[in-house]
Amino acid sequence: MKNILLLNFLAGSTLVIGGNNIQNTVDGKPNVLIIMADEHPYFLAGCYGNKLIKTPNIDKLAQVGVVFDAAYCGSPISAPSRASMMTGRHVHNHEVWDNAAPLRSDWPTFAHSFSSAGYNTILSGKMHFVGPDQLHGFSERWTQDIYPATFDWSHSDRDSVYVNTGQNIDRVWEAGPGRSPDMDYDEEVLFRTKYGLRLMTRMKHTNPFMMCVSFTGPHYPFKAPKKYWDLYSDKDINLPNLPPGFMNKESIDLQWARKMGKFESLVPDSILKKARHAVMARTTMIDDYVGEIVALLKELGQFDNTIIIYTSDHGEMFGEHGLWYKNTALEPSARVPLIVSGKQIPANRRISEPVSLLDIGPTLCGLSGINMIYPVTDGRDISDLVLNKRPSGKGLAIMEHYGEGAKRGYRMVRQGNYKLIYVPGEDVVLYNVENDPGEWNNLGADPKYKKIVTELKGIALNDWEDYKRYDEMRYESEERRMSINKAPKPYWDYISPPVPHPTRDTRLK
Repeated sequence: MKNILLLNFLAGSTLVIGGNNIQNTVDGKPNVLIIMADEHPYFLAGCYGNKLIKTPNIDKLAQVGVVFDAAYCGSPISAPSRASMMTGRHVHNHEVWDNAAPLRSDWPTFAHSFSSAGYNTILSGKMHFVGPDQLHGFSERWTQDIYPATFDWSHSDRDSVYVNTGQNIDRVWEAGPGRSPDMDYDEEVLFRTKYGLRLMTRMKHTNPFMMCVSFTGPHYPFKAPKKYWDLYSDKDINLPNLPPGFMNKESIDLQWARKMGKFESLVPDSILKKARHAVMARTTMIDDYVGEIVALLKELGQFDNTIIIYTSDHGEMFGEHGLWYKNTALEPSARVPLIVSGKQIPANRRISEPVSLLDIGPTLCGLSGINMIYPVTDGRDISDLVLNKRPSGKGLAIMEHYGEGAKRGYRMVRQGNYKLIYVPGEDVVLYNVENDPGEWNNLGADPKYKKIVTELKGIALNDWEDYKRYDEMRYESEERRMSINKAPKPYWDYISPPVPHPTRDTRLK
C-alpha cells in the first residue's frame, strides 16, 4: 500500500507514515466526523422534543439519521467522560478520576484503531487530555486545548467534599448577555476545522479521515453574544418544578453535589431564567457551527460518504433540583444527546435502548469495517442497532463518578426504564425515568421493586466489588498531584500550530 501523506500543522511540514504500520486498506471506507459539544443537556434540542430551543442543524442530522433517546456519559465531568469515550473503559480502569488527572499513554483509544487502519485521524478543539501526551492516538491536532494539561485543578476529597471556587452558585448570578474567551476559542476551532477540511481537499487526500471537532459551548459561563441572546426572551423560559422541602429528602450523592457548588440556597427566579436563557442561546450558537461544518462537507463532496455523530461529554443540571453544572447522576447531568447519521444508516429513526458514550469507539469501528487494535472494552458495538438490524432491547449504560461533588466514588446503572444510583454504604436510589422523568419518586425502599434493585445492584458490583480500593487509588492520585504542584509546573500544553500560508507554503501549490 502507498504511504499516507497527512496534513500536519504541528511542525509546518508534512508527516509521512509508512505503509508498514497499516493493518488493512481503506479503499471505500467512510469518513467519520464526531462533533462534540460540552455540557449540552439532551433536552435542549428540537429533535428531543423541545419546542422553544432553536437547533435546526442538529435537527436536520436527526432527520437523516438515528436519535438515541437514552444515551449516557461515562462520568458527569469532562476529562473522565472523554477518557471513557476514547478508551471505552470505565473510570476505575483508566484512572482519570477528575479534571486534573492524566490519561496514561499506554491506554489504546479508538483513534489508535483508525490510525492503524490507514485513516487520517485529527482532533480539532477540546478533549481535556491532562499530561504530556496530547494526542492519544490522533495523528495530529489542529488546535490547542482550552484547559491546562497540568495538574493545576487538583484538589482532595479524602476528608470532606471539595467546595469548588470557580464552579458554584456565584457564577450563576453572573448570567446575562455578553462574550467570554471560550467563545473566541470555539471560533478558532471552527475556523481551523473548515480550513483543514478545505486544505485536505486541495491536497487531494485519498485516505478517509476520522475527525473529532470538539467545542466548549454551551458550557458555562452563563453568557451569550447579543445576536444569540436576542433569539430568546426570559418570559418564555419555564421554571423548574421544585417541590416544597425537596432538599430534606435528598440522597447522599446529591448532598455532596449541593455542597460542592454552594447550592444550599437557590438563585431567584429572575436569575434562574437568565442562566437558562444563556445556555439556550449558546446551544443555538453551537448549532450554527454544526450547520457550517455540514454545509462545507456538502460543498467539498464529502457529506454522502461521512458518518456524522453529534453528542456531548455530559449534560447541565439547568436549575433542576436547584442544581447547576453537572456532577450528578440525574438525567440533566448524565444523559446526553446522541445522533448518528451517514452512509448506509437508515434515516429518521429513534432508539429507546439505553447506550453509553463508551460504545462510541467499538460502534464506529463496526460501522467503518475496521478492527479494534485492542478489543478489550467496557463498551458495546451497537452498529447493528444503528443499522436497524435488530430492535431496541433493555440495553445497558453504567456511569461512574469520582470527581467534583463526589466524596466517594459511586455508580449509576440504567437498564430498560429503570435507573439505579449506588453509593456504597448508603441506601440505593431507584427511579423509573419513563414514569418519573423529574426523578422525584425514589423506589429503592419499595418492596415491590426489590427484584429490580437486586438485579441492577448486581450489575453495578459485577466488575466493581473492590470499590474501596478504587477510592483509595483516587485519593492517592489527588495527593500525588497536589504534591507535584508544589514544584515548578511542567509545560505540557499543546500549542496551536501555525496555519499554512496559502501562497508561501509549497505544500499547497
